[in-house]
Amino acid sequence: MSQGDATSKSPRYQQLGDLLRRKIVDGVYAVGDFLPTENELCSEFSVSRYTVREALRQLINAGLVKRRQGSGTQVVASQVQGNYVHSMRSLSELFQYAADTVFRIYAHDTHHLDAELAAYVGEEGDKPWLQVSGVRLGHEGEAPICHSTVLIHPAFANVADSLEQHEGAIYSLIEQRYGVAVADVVQEISAAPITRVAAARLATSSRIWAVRVIRRYLSADGKVLLISINDHPGDRFSYTMHLRREGSRGWSGV
Repeated sequence: MSQGDATSKSPRYQQLGDLLRRKIVDGVYAVGDFLPTENELCSEFSVSRYTVREALRQLINAGLVKRRQGSGTQVVASQVQGNYVHSMRSLSELFQYAADTVFRIYAHDTHHLDAELAAYVGEEGDKPWLQVSGVRLGHEGEAPICHSTVLIHPAFANVADSLEQHEGAIYSLIEQRYGVAVADVVQEISAAPITRVAAARLATSSRIWAVRVIRRYLSADGKVLLISINDHPGDRFSYTMHLRREGSRGWSGV
């Protein structure tokens, strides 16, 4: 990958997608223009056709381009549309998501959780947990991605004194402070009525439903380090998942 992207830790398709996105936003590819063909992109950036197609899929999901049958890929917008497309396949991509977005905290306190939140932490719900509330922001100028409530295990509650100065994901602060590591993240997705607090913070109606994404960050021995409860407005969120069959081979035909 050229133009300074080769050293990035993100997947190659994401590097290419980000590069093409910048070119669209900067007007290198104007609305109405067609992007180079897949073959041309493969040659220019020395990447596979799979990498190119995944990069273009990101732009399609963002509402920046559309496939035109028999013509190619045409730019249809110069700014990312309102919907947030959530796509990740590995822990590294989840961590990259945290690095590429900003979590703006508006409240945090250590206390006994109410019944609803205590249900998320199970048998340890009778202990005081550190509760952090905030909104996650994407690119500058976009609407907030989601409202988040982060529940931090009592053993790590002292990170509260560093939250305001810390830049980056909260899990990384716990790892640095306590020498533990996130080994697994269990993610659940469901639909739920959006809370009044979340609706107000996200500037949306309190009558809509939210896509609720719950993530439990676990250490190698299976213990919960923190739990994040993320409410995305249902009208500006979609989730994509790419599943590849193990051992599958490409088609050799023409």
